[in-house]
Amino acid sequence: MMLMLCVLLAAAACKKDGEQYTLQPGGFSGGALSASSTTIVLTRAAENDTALSFAWGAAAFGGATVVGYTLEIDVPADTSGANAWGQAKTFNAGNQPQGYSFAGKDLNNLLSAMGLPAGATSQVAVRVKAAVPQYNGAASTVTPVYSNTLVVTITTFSSNLYVPGDYQGWNPGSAPMFPPIEGKAGMYEGYVNMPGSGGPYYFKFTNSPDWDHTNYGDGGNGTFSTDGNAAGLSVPTGGYYYLTANLNTNQWTATAVTWGIIGDATPGGWDADTPMAYDAAEQVWKVTAQMKKNGSFKFRANNAWALDFGTDANGKLVYADNPFLGYTAGLNNLGVPEDGTYTIRLDLHLSGQYTYSVTKN
Repeated sequence: MMLMLCVLLAAAACKKDGEQYTLQPGGFSGGALSASSTTIVLTRAAENDTALSFAWGAAAFGGATVVGYTLEIDVPADTSGANAWGQAKTFNAGNQPQGYSFAGKDLNNLLSAMGLPAGATSQVAVRVKAAVPQYNGAASTVTPVYSNTLVVTITTFSSNLYVPGDYQGWNPGSAPMFPPIEGKAGMYEGYVNMPGSGGPYYFKFTNSPDWDHTNYGDGGNGTFSTDGNAAGLSVPTGGYYYLTANLNTNQWTATAVTWGIIGDATPGGWDADTPMAYDAAEQVWKVTAQMKKNGSFKFRANNAWALDFGTDANGKLVYADNPFLGYTAGLNNLGVPEDGTYTIRLDLHLSGQYTYSVTKN
């Protein structure tokens, strides 16, 4: 009887312990990271095709360990030093070393989101991180390992945005065009007049003057969807709108605006805007007002210091305050050469090419 009890206890102990193994320092033993090509030229015509693929072998940490793979892409300048790879874009590649591929448009948008110039040739560094994930989602206590680093040279294409909608018959070919903002890759802004008193009015952004490429519809909560069947973006009623699009964050805004002039050169001084009226035929805002030489003025939207223009050292209109682009310090106010009645025009119909004129009557 005692012998049988010992045998049963021994069997139970074996079943409880199960198979045991010890984690070891990890390493890529199944093959180095490779790319389908290390020199890529992206084109709009092939934006939906696979442009670049990566492959790598398995990493091992000992035993039957589950390994998670993450593809990391960064600019070469960020791959050394104390914070190396700290700005890398990361892509979850799952638990199998099967590789990762990018369509041309996604790769083009990625480089834009990394702040690299559109329509130019840039280099990116690529590596794969292999880690042992914890079953409960906590941070892993196992030190991850990294593959070799590849440097890939990519030439992107410049991508403008077009704004077709209800207000112009949904024709991208004749829609207003927003070029990328200089120095702010993936960000766009501009003005569109959507006349009418009803609503809502719908529109979309497209990255080509047609419906054959990417178009951006409503993703909900102020975000984009690149699903071609997604509903249009919308504004509640007709009006003159300031539109912004950020392809880095997939967010957009539409703000109804009216414009005026304010300052001690104007009839209302610095306490009250002198309103301008929109001339749809000329696509300009204008006002005729009695102006003073001994003073200055600025263009201001919606009677508030949230969206307004000053001028730079070259006399070019530049946003002083802008919720999308931030604050610009050191700008000048505008003025008139002598007292008198002036017609003042503000032309915002070409995105990024904003102009004004001051004409004495």
